[in-house]
Amino acid sequence: MTRISRSEAGGPARAADETPSAADPSASAPPWLPLEDGDRIRWQAGPRIQTILPWAALALVGAVALLAAVVVDVLPIVAVAGLPVVLAPALWQYARVSRTAFVVTETVAATRHGVLGRTVRIVSLERIQNTTVEQDPIGRVVGYGTVTIETAGGSELAFWNVEEPGRIRDRLEAERERLTGSEIPGRRDQWEAVLAEVRDWRRSLERNP
Repeated sequence: MTRISRSEAGGPARAADETPSAADPSASAPPWLPLEDGDRIRWQAGPRIQTILPWAALALVGAVALLAAVVVDVLPIVAVAGLPVVLAPALWQYARVSRTAFVVTETVAATRHGVLGRTVRIVSLERIQNTTVEQDPIGRVVGYGTVTIETAGGSELAFWNVEEPGRIRDRLEAERERLTGSEIPGRRDQWEAVLAEVRDWRRSLERNP
C-alpha cells in the first residue's frame, strides 16, 4: 500500500487545477450540511460505487450455488427462502456506499455516513495539520484511494475510496493555505485608511523637524 503524507510544515500546496480558488457555482450544499453565510462548495463526492463489486460477485456466486442446489435436489425448495441472507451483505454494502458523502467547502471538510442512522462529522480547514493519501495496488492502477485528514485536536476524517485522491488532497491543502497563510487580514478600504494616516504622520513630521 502506498502512503503519501503532506504536513502543515511542508510548504505551499500544489493547486488542484488551474484555478484552485474558484468555487463551483453550480454546486449546492447537501441538506445534511448547514453552511455559514458566504461559504461555498469546493468539492463533493462519495466512494466509488465499484467498491461493492467484490460483494456483488460473492452474492451472485452464492445465489447461483443456492439455486443450483435446489434444482438438483441437493437442498429442498424451502432453501430458496435463504436467498435474502445470501444477498444481504452486498445490499448492505451498496446502502453503505450510496449513503456516504464527502464535502469540502471554503471553510470546512465534512463527511456523512450511516445506513440505519446518519452520522455527520465536520472539521474546520484551519485545524488541519496533516493530510495523507493511501492507495493499494489496485487503487494506484485505476485511480482511487483514501484521503485521511488529521486535525489539531488529534481526530481524523477520512474520504475513503474516492477518485483522484491526490487531487483531493491538493484541494484541501490549497484551501487550508488560503485560510491560514495566503490572505492578508482586513479589507482594502481599511488598509487604504491606514496608508492615508501614515502619510499624514509623515507630512506632519516633515513640517515639524
